[in-house]
Amino acid sequence: MISEANFTMRTILNANMRTAVSVASVLVFLFFESCSLNVEEQLISGQAQGTTYVIKYISEHSVSQYSVDSLLEVMDVEMNTWRKDSRISQINEFSRVDTVFTFEDKSKIWTVLWDMTWEIHRDSDGAFDPTVKPLVDLWGFGLKDIETVDSTQVDSVMQFVGFRTENIDFDDVETRTQYIESHISKGDGRSQLDFNAIAQGYTVDMLIDLLVDAGVENAMVELGGEVRCMGLNKNGSAWRIAVDKPIAHDVVDGRPLQAIIDVQDAAVCTSGNYRKFIEVDGMRYSHTLDPRTGYPSYNRLLSVTIQAQSAALADAYATACMVLGAEEGVEFVEKMRDEKYGVPIEALFIMKKENSDLEFEFWTTPGWSEDITWLN
Repeated sequence: MISEANFTMRTILNANMRTAVSVASVLVFLFFESCSLNVEEQLISGQAQGTTYVIKYISEHSVSQYSVDSLLEVMDVEMNTWRKDSRISQINEFSRVDTVFTFEDKSKIWTVLWDMTWEIHRDSDGAFDPTVKPLVDLWGFGLKDIETVDSTQVDSVMQFVGFRTENIDFDDVETRTQYIESHISKGDGRSQLDFNAIAQGYTVDMLIDLLVDAGVENAMVELGGEVRCMGLNKNGSAWRIAVDKPIAHDVVDGRPLQAIIDVQDAAVCTSGNYRKFIEVDGMRYSHTLDPRTGYPSYNRLLSVTIQAQSAALADAYATACMVLGAEEGVEFVEKMRDEKYGVPIEALFIMKKENSDLEFEFWTTPGWSEDITWLN
């Protein structure tokens, strides 16, 4: 249970709501403030990974649109499950168990994400799992559309879901010529991968590295709501990131905001359920799938916002917490913050108040008590 001492409680009532909010999410919206410093503020924006990106930086150095788009293309070629010619799609189509899928991981994207994912999978007791792809397709969040899902189908798919070496494994192998090959082996040819819950955050980290290499010290990168900031904004103060109120668009018009967070030299990522869902037999299912059960995650947790040193970590932790739910999610965050793990993260949980669809409860880590500005 979540102790009352750890709660920051607020009541939000909206008289204009037409229906109860059962599944909602938070998107990160950026507050860009007026300029006051002498250094020119530069902007790069575009589309990538099925969404949009914005890069703002204050520097005498410049970063080209071409270099940004080239980096985004590298990630797309490796990790885009919607792209037939991507590396991950080729691996997912590879069904042989008597040999390995061999490739050269030049960018080290696979090595980094595999190692990070393995640790988060372990620490979250399986709540974070990249082998969820068959479940994503089964429930209609992937490339396939479905009309019904029953327990027999779920049980069948769960036979090859699970991030363990007997299902699927990755390894770097040095050849006789000292060439490093990357190998993917499958114990079950039906096993498939989906790193979307960490890859977008990692893309943000790669873009920050690109800026640092160019000599930039003050910047903000946002990709699909995943944000990482370094240094200060043009006013010489912390970057201000806004969190949406978890209300579905069919309930209230516009984009009401819940809070504003001051961020400096950290990443902020949010996971929630209000936009991505499907309806099966009249039931609305959220896109957050529990890889431990094979079913959409059902709990009163509406959204999770995580601050961490890297966007990849914040992205993955937010997803893991959504799967775990409010109580287990709080325990997970507190576990990662304790002395044994020592992960410097902050968290904001927005939950539906019990016995009410129009009231929210909030839980935050102590470090954010002074960095959050609450909005009505």
